[in-house]
Order: sequence, then C-alpha cells, then structure tokens
Amino acid sequence: MRLSSKPYKIGRRINMKNKIKRLKILLTIFIILTLISLITLLIVHQTPIEKEETNILCTSESKASYKYTAILAPNIIYNNKTTLKPAEGTIYSKITKQINITLTYSFEASLPPLETEITYSLEGLLKTSAWNYKLYATTPITTNQTQIKIEIPSVNKTELDNIKRKIELETGTSSTEYTLEITPTFTVNASTTAGPIYQIFKPTLLVEFKRTEQGDIIEIENLNQTKPGSITSSKTVLLQDVINQRYAAYILSAASVTGLGVSIYLYRKYKPPKSKEEKLEEIISPYKDLIIEAEQPQIPRETTVVNVKSIEDMGKTAEILAKPILLTKKPQPTLIIIDQNVVYEHKI
Repeated sequence: MRLSSKPYKIGRRINMKNKIKRLKILLTIFIILTLISLITLLIVHQTPIEKEETNILCTSESKASYKYTAILAPNIIYNNKTTLKPAEGTIYSKITKQINITLTYSFEASLPPLETEITYSLEGLLKTSAWNYKLYATTPITTNQTQIKIEIPSVNKTELDNIKRKIELETGTSSTEYTLEITPTFTVNASTTAGPIYQIFKPTLLVEFKRTEQGDIIEIENLNQTKPGSITSSKTVLLQDVINQRYAAYILSAASVTGLGVSIYLYRKYKPPKSKEEKLEEIISPYKDLIIEAEQPQIPRETTVVNVKSIEDMGKTAEILAKPILLTKKPQPTLIIIDQNVVYEHKI
C-alpha cells in the first residue's frame, strides 16, 4: 500500500514559511542592533579620551585704592564746608579749588614670596575728544615693599583750564568737557616656591570735568581696582571610563555586524524564489501608468503585427502614439498597443 507524499510536502512548506518568518524577525533585530551599535560608536568617539587638568599652585592679587579730598571755596550748598571726600557729595567745579589724591597699592600672594621687586611709575594725561596732552610722567622707581603709597599731583581746575585754553587756541578746537587720566604702572617680579610671578598692573583713575543737569561737576571714577594672577600646572589625564566605553562599543558593533551578515546570508539562502506574478509586477512597474490589464482585447481582423523587442520600446511607442498599453496574462503575458490596423506586441 503506497502512502501519499502530499501531507509531507504541505508540512515541509509550512516549516519553510515559519523559518523565513523567523529569519525576517532575526534580520530586523540585527539591523536595529547594528544601527544602535554604530550610533553608540559614533557618540563615544566624539568624547575625548583625555582631558587637561589644571592645578592652581599659587594665587596673587594687586590692589589699588584711591582716596581724594576736594578743597572747597566758601559756599552755600555745603554750608561753607571746606572739604569733600568720597561719598560725601557732588564735587561742583565752580567751588572746588583743587583735589588732593593719594594712591595705596598692595601686592599679596597665597605663598609667601621669597623675593619681591616692584617697579612703578605715574603718568597724567589731559584729554578731550579732539586731542591728548601729557601733563607729567615720573621716572620709574623700584622697591622691595609690597605696599606702596603714592601722592598724586594735585588736580587744579584753574591750571587745567589754562592749559586746555592754550591748546584749543593752537588747534582751533573747543570743548566744554575734558578728562584727566591718571595712570600708574606697577610691574611685579616675585619668586615663590611654586614658581615666578610676573604681572603688569595699570589701575587708571579718571577725573572727568562735565557739564550736566546737576551743573558743572567733577566726577572721579575707578577708585578701587584689582588684578588677580595665578601660577598653575597642567597635566593630561586619561579618561578610563571613556576608553572602556569605546571597547564595549567595538565589541557590540562587531557582534551586531557579524549577526547581520549571517542573518542576510540565511535569509537569501532560504528565501523562496519570486512567483511569476511577482516577476511580472517587477518588470512592468516602471510603466504602470501606461498599462491597462485586459482579459482579451478585440483586435481588428486585418492587422499588421509589429513585434517590439523590449518593454522600454513599448513605453516609447505608447507615448509617441498616445495610446495605452494593454496587458494580457493568458496564455502568455503580452503587452499590446493597438493603433488602427497596426498592433505592436511584446511578449514577456
């Protein structure tokens, strides 16, 4: 008695479908894993594996503090007060005889300096919007003291007005406002156990003669100024966490790419061949807009049949004639263009 092999074939076909389904799932998983691993690899490679660490060995600071005393003429607004100091009121130029200014400079370091040498000088500059004039410049003085007190030449508006007037006669300019810039220069050379300190500090004081809504006034700006400094050391540190992340990304990428390659191989190996219908759809897909499927087109009895070599030529012919392409599937897939008594035919 012979047993039918039909159930065996059906079961084999079902098993093959299940295998293809599982291979598709596996292929999808490895595609996702590969994308994730490549993105991870890109991210970790954008993160540097080393960084510069800066350690502060010593800090230093230069300080400049100005104090002034304005000497006043007899006046009503301040009840005949004879002097004005910072924050005691507006300095009105018409009742101010002169302004006496002192500067106190100090240098400090977090590590006691082994040696300190400070060279300082002073410069006074009279300025308008049109010209500059150097009033004075002192000879540099060098000292080992870290605190220095300097008496600034007195500011006398009458004297400054006379100088300004002469320069304006020479230059043909005129200005109601001007500024006296007082600029000391401190050059610090100090040695510490952490290394040398070199600093140049120019704490400029501005004495401005203005005409405002308050009247003719003198404003003094930048009374307190500082300049910090530091001695640092730098070293390069490897970031082991980032290095480990790179190694992990390499391993993940290698595993996912390998898995993807194996999945692609198995899927191609076990993927069933395309059906005739699928192959036909693939061939005619570029010309779908020109093709109409027909059961059995009516062809005139007296016709001339022209065999067309390729589907591309059929497409060109249809566009030239402005005719649709008819597709018949039986007995053999055939493309037909009917143009009166001429039939263009291409068998697929």
